[in-house]
Amino acid sequence: MKKGFYSTKSFRYGSAATAFTCAFIAVVVVFNIIFTALANRYLWYIDMTGESVFSLSEEAKDILSDIDEEINIYFTSEPDQLMNGTNGEWAKYVYNTARQLEAEFENITVTCKDIVKHRAFFEPYRTTAATNLYTTSVIVESGTEIRVFALEAFFVTNEDGTIWAYNGEKKMLSGILQVTSAELPIVYFTSEHGEDLSQNAQAFVSLFTDNGFEVRVINLAKEEIDEDARIIIINNPVYDFIGAEAEDEKSNEIKKLDKFLDNFGCLYVFADPDKAGRLNNLSEFLEEWGIAFTPNTYIRDTENSVSTDGLSVVAKYDTETLGSSIYKDLTSNLATMPKTISRYTMPIEILWEEGGNLSGSRHVSPVLKSYETAQAVKNNEVVGKGEYNLMTISQESRIINNEYYNSYVIVSGSSNFANSSYIFSNAYANADILSAAMKATGRDKILANIDFKVFDDTSLDITTAQANDWTVASVLVLPAIAAVCGLVIWVRRKHS
Repeated sequence: MKKGFYSTKSFRYGSAATAFTCAFIAVVVVFNIIFTALANRYLWYIDMTGESVFSLSEEAKDILSDIDEEINIYFTSEPDQLMNGTNGEWAKYVYNTARQLEAEFENITVTCKDIVKHRAFFEPYRTTAATNLYTTSVIVESGTEIRVFALEAFFVTNEDGTIWAYNGEKKMLSGILQVTSAELPIVYFTSEHGEDLSQNAQAFVSLFTDNGFEVRVINLAKEEIDEDARIIIINNPVYDFIGAEAEDEKSNEIKKLDKFLDNFGCLYVFADPDKAGRLNNLSEFLEEWGIAFTPNTYIRDTENSVSTDGLSVVAKYDTETLGSSIYKDLTSNLATMPKTISRYTMPIEILWEEGGNLSGSRHVSPVLKSYETAQAVKNNEVVGKGEYNLMTISQESRIINNEYYNSYVIVSGSSNFANSSYIFSNAYANADILSAAMKATGRDKILANIDFKVFDDTSLDITTAQANDWTVASVLVLPAIAAVCGLVIWVRRKHS
């Protein structure tokens, strides 16, 4: 009886070969799925870019090795969105850095939650009423300390806004160091010049304490400035600071202030119109930063004031200056801005906007202005009308290891700006302005040894020998495995 086709040797061996092929393909697919999942989970990959864009540096590991506090890094999107979503092209770099930190350190945990679905989860991380969180926000938390970063903060852009380098490692480390710092950054209030250190000034002290600073009082003529100090406050001085007339270097207060700013410190000065004329040394020092007092002159604005005498001037906010960047969250996220009050204030003159007689590294701008309806009054006579600077900021930028670092001098023409009646009142934004200023100028730590990583240098950085090894592996090894499998099948078919 003639055998049917399904009983023939060809069909049986052909079926076996087909089944083997299907099984092999299935195994490869399953292996690929499992390996991809494990690779994503345990970060199995080789970074062959010249700048090691995708790798955690040894410097970063050394810096974090002594930190024991529990650290949480929150992303406001799910992992697949971070890797492949609208912003995945850039978000994946930051997410990858966080994942590497989590893999390297047991005390670091990375959590991803969709902020749209889990809005309530992120409510505690809105640092102010005006702070918005977005699907690209990154939050670093340890204990009660929180830092919120926008995605663009992790990258370096050129003048036209094009991203050209990744600075995520340094930014992430800076956030971690800030939330885990065992030593709080120090703010000093100067003394021995008749400064206001009364109960009324305690509102100012409380504001710094609430923002994570340790507050101290310092006599510059006798004491040295701690290396952890970030801000020095001169609050309503009556007498001048000792300068070149000092009997020895240790009592030269102006020189100590200068050295402090050279080390990226920040100086805040709140002066009274009636007393500023006595502060010759301090005035000369501020003029080097492009800022000058207008002593014995005060601003009156009966149309934009919260007092009948017109001296509690309502400040006008700028939108496009260096100074306006301090409170940009407030102005951009609130439908209407609360009033900021500058009581009995003198005009602060900006001597030059860029550099002056220096190297061009200092930039001066208003922080708060009066409205055009304001009058300048001297000796009870109106000497001018228009916009006047109520508060100014001067920034000095220097480059260390291809990155800018800044010192700041902020000057207010009112000794009442931080008055308790304004700081403790929910009706005014004085506390918000000061809080924003101290966070913007007084919290960053310098991590000069951590470089940003240029995207232009992400080409493969391997030798010719290494390239040949990879070519052999891809061209010969895999085909050889397939050939061996085929040979085994052929031999078995022939001898069956």
